[in-house]
Amino acid sequence: MLRFLSRSTQVFAVALPLLATASWAQVPAGQPATTVTMPQAPLLPDHFGEWQASGPGDSSIHLADGVAKELLQSRSDVKKYAAEGNAATVSAVEFADATGAYSAFTLLRTPEMRPCAGGNSLGVDCAVSAGKLLFWQGDTLVSIAPSGLKPVSASSFNELTGSLPKPMGSKGAHPLLPTRLPQDGLLKESLRYAVGPLTYAADGGQLPPGVIDFSKSPEILTSRYSGRAGHGTLTTIFYPTPTIAGDRMRAIEQALKNGSLPDAGDAQVARSGPIVALASGGFSAREAAKLVTGIKYQADVTWNKPEGYMEQFKVSNAASVMVQIMIFVLVMVGAALVLGVVFGGGRAAFRRARGKPISSIDDMEVISLNLRGKPEHGIR
Repeated sequence: MLRFLSRSTQVFAVALPLLATASWAQVPAGQPATTVTMPQAPLLPDHFGEWQASGPGDSSIHLADGVAKELLQSRSDVKKYAAEGNAATVSAVEFADATGAYSAFTLLRTPEMRPCAGGNSLGVDCAVSAGKLLFWQGDTLVSIAPSGLKPVSASSFNELTGSLPKPMGSKGAHPLLPTRLPQDGLLKESLRYAVGPLTYAADGGQLPPGVIDFSKSPEILTSRYSGRAGHGTLTTIFYPTPTIAGDRMRAIEQALKNGSLPDAGDAQVARSGPIVALASGGFSAREAAKLVTGIKYQADVTWNKPEGYMEQFKVSNAASVMVQIMIFVLVMVGAALVLGVVFGGGRAAFRRARGKPISSIDDMEVISLNLRGKPEHGIR
């Protein structure tokens, strides 16, 4: 049977080009040829690890139409899986990039969900509650709802993360703002990431849209802090350029003076490059100032940025290049002097050893043709 399949495969491989050639030859001149597009691979696999797909299911990921459009949702999939008496429904939604997946993750993470720990951690970020596990990996958000009678270990879904789509280039780049947050007193389950007005409103954002100016394509991270110095909200906004960020910071400062920001308290605002940070709520003035000044933007230039993307150049990098050029010039001048002394000095020493003058100017002989000859006697 295996040989028959192998033989059939060979015949098919030989016949396919011939059929394709014949089909192409039948296309009349002047008419466009038909382009065949291969279907995209399923978002969720039919099996992974010990789990086997058993049929379709009802998705547990629900986004409003406006929010889904804002996050650039591209496709979704949901399947029921079974494994050794266990059952689970897996829902997956793919977005245009990792930022959309992370934003959807923070939006759908409910207050009762806690970060996964130890061997129960999946993907980049993972949250779990009774009867539900939520995580994101690459540009995909995944929700797992166990429905069997036996306890389900999150580690049994590790192979699922490896089968999810792997975005390339800038589409797979993780958001910058979460990496800039001060960690002392941070309530990690409170993080909410927004990329537009609808997402920000769904996250419970308090800043007026006119102050943020969503026409400038900002990305907003809202986080809550709790500690001895008070409880409040830290809002960090990432703008495309430092110039836009400076203009928006002045707008926030004006709103604080006018008292148009709700629950501002002893609010403090600061800017670092294209990032604007606002600490408001129940913080003391000192703690609020400490939080906003703790947000630092550092531009790094590397050779492996996706799709040619490069951040701002540092002045120190340019200075380093100039110093290297100057060192190279000095080395070349020094090498020229050394070679001149070696070759010139060696030749002079050799002539001196042979009893000749150091310079070879005196060795020059003038060749005379004596064309005038000797004058004849008697001719005057």
